[in-house]
Amino acid sequence: MENGIKDAVSVQQYIEKAGDLAKKQYMQKIWEMSKENIFHELMRVHAKSSELLMQAEAEIVYLKSILDGPEDGDARH
Repeated sequence: MENGIKDAVSVQQYIEKAGDLAKKQYMQKIWEMSKENIFHELMRVHAKSSELLMQAEAEIVYLKSILDGPEDGDARH
């Protein structure tokens, strides 16, 4: 079991390193962009984050509707 834990920690470290590398590459890409391209990237990121927020809010509304649904005994588990 201990080996499984070590493997999991090792995998997590690789994921973190990959994430750090991706961040570094993204920042290098941004640094090399023109002001116009940086603005377009900012708008792309803003649009994507707005989309994700709307999806999350819709999911919250959906889950609340399930929780607040009819109390017929079998509807909630």
